[in-house]
This record gives sequence, structure tokens and C-alpha cells, in this order.
Amino acid sequence: MTDSSKQQSNKSKAATKAATVDASKKSDSAEASKATNTSESPQAATPQSAPQATPVVVKGAGAAKGLSVVAILLSLGALAGSGYTWYDNNVVRVQKNSDLAVSVTEIGGDVTRLGDAIVRLQTAQSNAVTEPQLMSQILQLNSSVDLQLRDLKQTQTVLSESVAKVNETMQKGVNSYVIDEVAQLLTLANNNVVFSGDVTSAIKALSLADAQLKSLADPRFAIVRQKINEEIGLLRNAEQIDIERMTGELSALAARVPNLKLENDRPTLEPVVLEPEIDAAQQKTVRGVLRQVWADVVNRFDIQRIDQPPKPLLAPEHRYFLNQNLQLQLAKAELAALQGRSTVYQQSLESALTWMTEYFDLNDSDVKQVMEQLTALRAQPIKVDLPPVTQSFELLQSIKGGQ
Repeated sequence: MTDSSKQQSNKSKAATKAATVDASKKSDSAEASKATNTSESPQAATPQSAPQATPVVVKGAGAAKGLSVVAILLSLGALAGSGYTWYDNNVVRVQKNSDLAVSVTEIGGDVTRLGDAIVRLQTAQSNAVTEPQLMSQILQLNSSVDLQLRDLKQTQTVLSESVAKVNETMQKGVNSYVIDEVAQLLTLANNNVVFSGDVTSAIKALSLADAQLKSLADPRFAIVRQKINEEIGLLRNAEQIDIERMTGELSALAARVPNLKLENDRPTLEPVVLEPEIDAAQQKTVRGVLRQVWADVVNRFDIQRIDQPPKPLLAPEHRYFLNQNLQLQLAKAELAALQGRSTVYQQSLESALTWMTEYFDLNDSDVKQVMEQLTALRAQPIKVDLPPVTQSFELLQSIKGGQ
């Protein structure tokens, strides 16, 4: 409760008390005046008529009581008015004051929010720029962006040049590696032609070298590719010797050696059985029995006619060494054929033919067939003059050296 409300309530209480005191004073003065009049009227009337004095006194007392009642009622009314005034000053005004305080609080909050909004607006206004300032800032930003773009372009140029150099270096490295590989292939082709006479392997090596040069897409090596294709054509047109077939035949002949018939082997003849002409009646006689025994004895022997003195039989271990030596000569000829060594090949087959003639039966069909195959193989060359394949390698080295 505020000081003003307290003062008003105090004033209302004082006014109520004053009104009550005034009312009581008025009622006392009225009663006193009535009592005086009453007392004076009997005294004046006493000489005239003494018997009327009592009713007058009675009437004055009733009026005083009526005035007292009226005074009391007025006091109660004044008290009720003062109570209402007190209620109005204390309760209603307190409620109004409380509502007013709430309203003042809300208004204070609104004022605070309004102050914050004003501060924000002032801050925004202070931060706001004018159009010339904005244009100046835009120009500064444009100049800064232009500088950054210029620096970025310079950096990009430097990086592009570096990448180009790296790619060029890598390409040179790759090209150098490919050229070295081509040189190795050309060398391999030449070795196959010169040392082993392997035309097929040489053609494959030259074809791979041509494919590698084609992948480079370098016009400087066009003449090298042309020479490589010329050498491939020369090798394909060269005489081809089937070394694989020749070595296969030599291996088959070596496997047949242990089964060939030696010259001093016991001849294989068809058995001749002598059957004496003895009838059933003579078989039981002594003469018939003797003739049967003689026929059995004759069948136990083979008789052959020879024109030259026979050679002594070879012992089993000697036959084994003969077979091994002959197979060794054939294996030696096979290896020489693979290596292209014509002299060793011819000598090995000549030794094999000599041993076949000396120790084996030339009348036997198997021996004759083996001899014919060995003679045919000895007459067949194992090496031909192949064209050189070195010109492509020389051209490649000259171009590589010119780099």
C-alpha cells in the first residue's frame, strides 16, 4: 500500500470520527434544550394547573429517546459510510494499485524491449554504410579478387608447365624403355638366326619389336619398322628345316636298338620236324621204335650252311654296352641337330652306321630299315644359310644415338 492511500484512509477515518462527534454533540444539545424547555414549561404552568405537569415530562423524555435513536442511527450510518470509505480506500484501492503495479511492470517490460529494439536499430544504423562507402568497398573487393585471380593464373601456369615437364620426362623415360626393349628383341632375333637357326623364334621376336615401335607413334622409327618387316619377309621365304621331325626319328631309332639282331646271333629258323614213315604195325616192332628215336634226335639240332667263318658271340654285358654306345651316338646326333652343329651331327650318324654294319645282321629286315633311315638322316642338312637380321638393329642404334 502506498503513502497516498494511507493518507487518504487516515483522512477518511478522521472525517468519520468528526461526523460522529458532531452528531453526538447535536443530539446532546437537542436533548438539553428540550429538557430546559420542559423544565421551564412546568414551572410556568404550575400556578395555572398543577395536574398537567406529569404528562409534559413524559412527552419530553420520549422525544429525547427518539433523538437518541436518531443520533444512534446517524452514527451507525456514519460508521457504515466510514467503513465503506475505509473499504474503498484500503481494499478497492489496493486492488487497483496492484493492477496498476502489474500494468506498470508490463509497461516497464515493454519499455525495456523498446529500448533494446532502439539499441539494435542504433547499432544497425551505425553499421549501415552509405552508397559511396558501399561502392568503395565493392571496388576494393573487385581489386582484391582481381589480384587473387592474377596470382591464381600465375600459379596455374607454373603448375601446368611443371606438369608438362614431368609428362615430357616420363614420356622420354617410357620411350627410352621401349626403345631398349626393342633393341633386346632385335638382338634376340639375331641370336636365334645365327646360333640356333630358329627361324620361328626370330620371326616372333621381330614381330614384337615392330609392335613396340608402332606403340611409340614416332615417325623417326618408321624406317626401322620398314627394315624389320623386310627381315621378317626374308626369314619366311628362307628354306625351313624340320628339326623336330629329325630329332623325333632319331629318338625312335634309338629305342629300337636293343631289339635289333646281331650278326653272330643264333639264326632263327623254322623248326623242321622229321616224321618217319612207320605204319601202325611197325610201331610195335624194334625197328619202328629205333626209327622214332632217330627222328627225335635229329629234330633236336639245327643245321645251317655259312660261307664265312662266324664271329664270336658277344657276352650279354657286351651287348648291353653296344646298345648304350649306339644310343649315345644317336642322342649326340639329336642334340647336334637342335644346336645346328652340322659337323657333330654328321660324325655321330657316321659312327652309328659303322657300328650297325659291324655288329648287326644286315640281312635282317629291321636292321635294313634302321640303316636306311640313318643314311637318309645323314644326307639331310640341319643348317641352311639364313639372311642376316642386323640392319634393323643398326638403324635403331643410329636413331637412338642421334637423340
